[in-house]
Amino acid sequence: MQDRPDARELLATLGDYLEGELLPALEGPLNYRTRVALNLCRILERETRLGSSYLLRERERLCRLLGLGLEDLLPGSLHDQVEDLNQQLASELAAGTLPAGFEAAAWDTLMATTREKLAIVRPGYDNYEAREESL
Repeated sequence: MQDRPDARELLATLGDYLEGELLPALEGPLNYRTRVALNLCRILERETRLGSSYLLRERERLCRLLGLGLEDLLPGSLHDQVEDLNQQLASELAAGTLPAGFEAAAWDTLMATTREKLAIVRPGYDNYEAREESL
């Protein structure tokens, strides 16, 4: 583990500088590009703070949906396991030979994952309820 300041604190400090000191002094395209950089810092900061817990929950949801246990997962990083599980889910959906109720369960799983990803990249949008759009 890295000593303080850690990555999240460094990103927060950079974001605070961009927002509080640099942006007010800029105009036009440079202001816009700096806002983009600020947004990227904030996304990375939230991902650093929240990402691992979200990946663990996504892996748990995908395992439950696909009927797999942790012992069934390929060896590798948490990120690699989640990526592999998503590929398995896509293959199941594309095959079209799913048991009754699978698509509704997949919808719920994917919506939960999407909400958590939105909490990182676009906070506030993660409260969206799409019940009327569900299968």
